[in-house]
Amino acid sequence: MNPSEKKEFRLPPVFLILLLCIAAATGLILLLSNDPAEALYYFFPGIFSNRLYLGNFLNYSVLLSLTGLGIIIAFNAGSFNLGGEGQVYAGAICAIAAALKFPDLPSGAGIIMMTLCGTAAGALLAALSGIMKSRWQVNELISTFLLSAGITKVIDYLILGPLSNPDSYLITTGEIPLQYRLPPIIPPSHFNLSFLLVFILIPASYFYLHHSRGGYELRMIGYNREFARFGGLNLGMYDTAPLTVSGALHGLTGAIAVSGTYFAGILGFTFGLGWNGIAVAMIASRNPAYLLPAVLFFSWMTQGARVAVLQSDLSLELGNIIQGVLFLLISSQALRGLQKKRDPL
Repeated sequence: MNPSEKKEFRLPPVFLILLLCIAAATGLILLLSNDPAEALYYFFPGIFSNRLYLGNFLNYSVLLSLTGLGIIIAFNAGSFNLGGEGQVYAGAICAIAAALKFPDLPSGAGIIMMTLCGTAAGALLAALSGIMKSRWQVNELISTFLLSAGITKVIDYLILGPLSNPDSYLITTGEIPLQYRLPPIIPPSHFNLSFLLVFILIPASYFYLHHSRGGYELRMIGYNREFARFGGLNLGMYDTAPLTVSGALHGLTGAIAVSGTYFAGILGFTFGLGWNGIAVAMIASRNPAYLLPAVLFFSWMTQGARVAVLQSDLSLELGNIIQGVLFLLISSQALRGLQKKRDPL
């Protein structure tokens, strides 16, 4: 290399996107708040100002980590799971139904039962799309989205009808038994022991994807499907299994949301977990090693907006606007990366 040449320092694109998101949030607050200093304080460091805000921030991060991990696994196999919303919802309602059907089990057995039922519901819903893709080449973008949209209406009917709680002022099911609830670690927030799953599943997924034969084959299919076909890989299995695992993680999220946070099925209560999982998977660049920082950033932005709405003069819509900006910036970067892969020149 010529000594006169200087290396040009460039931030990775994802860091530029995150800085743009922070700048966009700051700009919106300056425009929409009559007291920007107070709003900025509650938006950025406000979540650390008391135990409730901090615990809820960490609790939301746990749920988002699981859905984000599910999307990453599907992405690495070249599949796109757009049905996360319905899979989380299905996992939640199946966990609730099991808890209400068998209310007298010991605490540990009840929590395990709810977790297994929720996980199985999400896995089954996603597996249907995987089977359709494998056997009939049905595009999983369409099938996962449509199955999610359909099952959401069915679950809404169950909450409004057969499982409804007539004694509640909310549109909700009956509450799960007390012994099935995960105790909080940072009261009065709902942060609970489910965070241990994050520190088990994320390293396990990284090891599988990057240090195992199965993970190598899965990523090979995701990068170049035709090359993998000529290499003799079983494409049908890798069309179905990653989507099934992705759905299982979404269903697990729904079960944990019930046993650790909501304790009942409120109409539409899991809204956002599926779509936000896609956002954090994009921020993490499909790599489990980067998932936790991506989740903490995204959760910080969304929960910070909620705290600012509660404690300052910002409107309720600000959080949705900031999430929309974040989605737009991250999606544009992801599409740019995809275009570079297709046309490296």
